[in-house]
Amino acid sequence: MTIIDGRVRLRTEALLGFWNAETNPGLKDYADKYHMQNRLSVMDVSELISLAGESGIEKLLVYGSTPSENTHILNLSQEHTALIPVGGIGLGAGIRKALEEIVRLKAGNIAAIDFSFLCDKNVNDRELYALYAYCELNELPVIIHSGIHYSRDSNMWKAQPQYFDEIAVDFPELKIIMSHGGNGFGPSVLAVTQRHPNIYLEFSAMRPKYMAPEFIQAANTYLQDRCIFGTDYPLTDFKHQIDLWQYSLREIVWEKFFHKNILNALYEKPVSK
Repeated sequence: MTIIDGRVRLRTEALLGFWNAETNPGLKDYADKYHMQNRLSVMDVSELISLAGESGIEKLLVYGSTPSENTHILNLSQEHTALIPVGGIGLGAGIRKALEEIVRLKAGNIAAIDFSFLCDKNVNDRELYALYAYCELNELPVIIHSGIHYSRDSNMWKAQPQYFDEIAVDFPELKIIMSHGGNGFGPSVLAVTQRHPNIYLEFSAMRPKYMAPEFIQAANTYLQDRCIFGTDYPLTDFKHQIDLWQYSLREIVWEKFFHKNILNALYEKPVSK
């Protein structure tokens, strides 16, 4: 069975700076809570791909968060067929610069656009609509942080489920992947996803035994076509993640959860209303 990891940050020197607690103080809690210390050293890309392969993972969606990081992962994806590049967008330089970066990434064959949860705007802010509109017109899926986070200088309510409902109403052909599956917002996440065929739930950095049972039930039944596997490595390790999910999900949905749904989210034509 093919397994695709829906969320990974590589351990190259250029990408490990993201986890620097001095420049990103809010990320210190992640290192402590997830016992990341032994996964925050530089690792060759080929070695990391092999490490993922030991757990059965064949392809990785790899993320950048700045223009230089985006260029870095685009270059690496040309060298390694196991990597699927996802470009990160920030708003620090303004909406126009963010749009210019999305246009550049589109030309570079990026697979999807990741919107940082550290931005100062609600995910349904009308200023962001220019970016969503471009992505919809150009069939670029968007990945948006949608759950609890530990950066206490930014509130987590900027990405609550009702905002995703509004985005999906206004952009019915925009593929929207809710990263971390709306963890912390309860069953309303499932209602929004059930309502909109263009919304997917990606469950990276989550262990099924700690999830509300209605989410596991949804992944096994009525949302089985729109739930996606991910580790969020190096936040969590590759080891044992496959076994934990296989234990919690019916075998009949494994193929969808581990690779088919993410490929549909990235590459299939959206379902029009």
